[in-house]
Amino acid sequence: MKTLMKKLSLLLFLLFSIIQVSACKCVYETLPQNYQSADFAGIIKILKVYDENIEQRTYKADIEIEKMYKGTIFKTINVRGLIGNSYSGACEVNVLPNERYLIFLNRYDNTSSISSCTPKSKLENKPTKAEKLWLKNQEKVFTYLDNHKFSFIQFARCYDETQTGNKSDLSKISGFKPKQPFAIYKVKINEMSKVQEITPVTTFGSKDSIIENILKTNMIVSATTSFWDPNPKEALLFLSYNKNDPYGEVISCD
Repeated sequence: MKTLMKKLSLLLFLLFSIIQVSACKCVYETLPQNYQSADFAGIIKILKVYDENIEQRTYKADIEIEKMYKGTIFKTINVRGLIGNSYSGACEVNVLPNERYLIFLNRYDNTSSISSCTPKSKLENKPTKAEKLWLKNQEKVFTYLDNHKFSFIQFARCYDETQTGNKSDLSKISGFKPKQPFAIYKVKINEMSKVQEITPVTTFGSKDSIIENILKTNMIVSATTSFWDPNPKEALLFLSYNKNDPYGEVISCD
């Protein structure tokens, strides 16, 4: 009995170790950071999937580039996983013909690869009116970033530490009528990740003083750390206006 229990314990330990090793961990960045870091940003449509490699668990997908915001044209991407049988624990992803994505890619040796960690937003197979408006707003962000380069400072996420319901205080601002769909602030943060000082880079043009006050009093900043900067004291905050999202945040810090 003791021998059986030892074998079961060893088996469970090995299984747990395998799960830990193979678990997929993605680092999710903000929209501006994804755009700035990418070699290619655009809207792609999957045309066909093929050339499955069972040993390497990869396959290929031919694509059509519907819209390119930055980068160079290419026709094929490598996909991590098996066709119709992706394993999320290994960062695999399943893509199908006719699917469309707003995607941010980096190319290595003239090859583009995607996994579940690749920054992307799945679009409708056929464009909708709401999607066209959303993409128009994204393009305004990309154009701004092309014209205004930010060096030696990263975009960071933030969240409302006082939030109790499904909306933060930013989304509860009444009479909000923005002149543009996004705002960017440069902030200094203290050791508690709170906003200590704030400098507007570009604003919504509506309720800006209220927004700045909420950022200072409510928000916790999740600044990206690195080997060179393990405890960043400055960051950029990107706020976006989501008019057509009745269930989510009207103003989100992403």
